[in-house]
Amino acid sequence: MEPEFCFLPPELLILHCSKHADAFIAATAIREQKSVLINTQAMEPKAAQRLLDFVAGAVHALSGNALRISADCFLFTPYQVLVDLMPSDESDFVHT
Repeated sequence: MEPEFCFLPPELLILHCSKHADAFIAATAIREQKSVLINTQAMEPKAAQRLLDFVAGAVHALSGNALRISADCFLFTPYQVLVDLMPSDESDFVHT
């Protein structure tokens, strides 16, 4: 009997963060192989930076990727998700 394979479609979680606790939600989603789009527009700059540092650290530990979309919007993906960048956008890439 051949093993059955279960294909799970890719998922994208969109978070409009307002508190530091949202970082745990994002890190958990990355660990569960979901991509996460984070909007920090509603946060104070220092709190947003702490949140992004935490998520970027988790993504780095999981060999994932991070991409700055705009000043307040960031995309974090698990290692198996490839993000294509246009040549003019390479300066926005956040190395994790």
